Amino acid sequence: MKVRRHSLISGLSYALDMAGKNKSSHSENTACLSALICEEMGLDEEMTLDTFYAALLHDIGASDESTLYEHCEIGAFMLRKLPLSTEIPKFVLYHHEYFGRYDPYRLSDRYIPKGARIICFASEFDDAFGKPGGFNGKLFSEIINWLEMNRKFFADEVVSAFERLLDGECFLPDYFNREAKRALSEKIAAYDEVCFGFEQTKKFALCFAGIIDRRSPFTFNHSTGIAKLAKTAVTFLGYETEIQDKIYIAGLLHDIGKLRVPTEIFFKDGELSPKERFEINKHPYYTRKILEQIEGFEEITEYASNHHERLDGTGYPYRIGSAQIRELEMIMAICDVNQALIEERPYRTSMSSEKAWRLIYEMAEKERFDRILVKKLNYILEIYSKRRRRTAAAH
Repeated sequence: MKVRRHSLISGLSYALDMAGKNKSSHSENTACLSALICEEMGLDEEMTLDTFYAALLHDIGASDESTLYEHCEIGAFMLRKLPLSTEIPKFVLYHHEYFGRYDPYRLSDRYIPKGARIICFASEFDDAFGKPGGFNGKLFSEIINWLEMNRKFFADEVVSAFERLLDGECFLPDYFNREAKRALSEKIAAYDEVCFGFEQTKKFALCFAGIIDRRSPFTFNHSTGIAKLAKTAVTFLGYETEIQDKIYIAGLLHDIGKLRVPTEIFFKDGELSPKERFEINKHPYYTRKILEQIEGFEEITEYASNHHERLDGTGYPYRIGSAQIRELEMIMAICDVNQALIEERPYRTSMSSEKAWRLIYEMAEKERFDRILVKKLNYILEIYSKRRRRTAAAH
């Protein structure tokens, strides 16, 4: 497995933007403006890259319940576990430190890292002006007024660099142009030649699996559970190591599209309304849209985003049938059903493994799953389950 660092971080940042309440490009906007400010300040490529990636991931610790302090702290904690520059967690930890104010760490101005100062400004600017449809005739004067009112909260060198950008006629049209931001991102990517292998990619996937599963106490460890089941299955079936690795990553990220689904739906105690079911059923569509952003994830995208498709065409979101569903995708789908049935949900208690497999066999009888494959996976995963129980008992 070989995945470009820039592509992986950009794609996963897109998932964070999907989870945002107000708009769908805050991290991208913040990162692009941060990079432009870095260039305007004459910072070197390493500093620009660190600031750009920190900005893409600056809200990784955010949730509906977290305070400014908590989401900075959680975000930095998560990023320290990833194969990234040691500067990036620091920039995220302090990206809500303002000059002339003391939140949330009460740092004096000279101790706020330069990357954090830049991201703080870029994030605040995007909160104020980055909403869709914000580009209009009054915008320039509104920005000038905002800048004068808030200048004291930001570093002089950052504000001065931004003012120089603002003097150019291209900055504002480009800021509201997705293609211009994509071109800037690709320019930055051109001087980042780092590629990740499986172990490094896995750390990012585990991090995001945790973000996905923590949205509901009923899905805690759901993604890691499916990743282990799917990898065990393809290993027993004799697939090569690279396929084992890819399906493991796919299992971790198969529900990443749920970041787009309103959290309250996951907590509903009872049957979902048609509208709520529609929202839930869109999540594999968004999983595809996120993962297809990442170069080298082509097979992973298919394994992950087709996990609700069925052989008889009754699945979702694309309702593809047997002619388009490959064995590895069907393995993921069967593992997903198995794992979901044995987990507790707000509307039902967990099932025994035996009952779960009975239901899966019933689905095979209705030609939603392949009968022979179900039988193989039942055998393989029961062996895996027994080994896991023996190991747990030994400890």
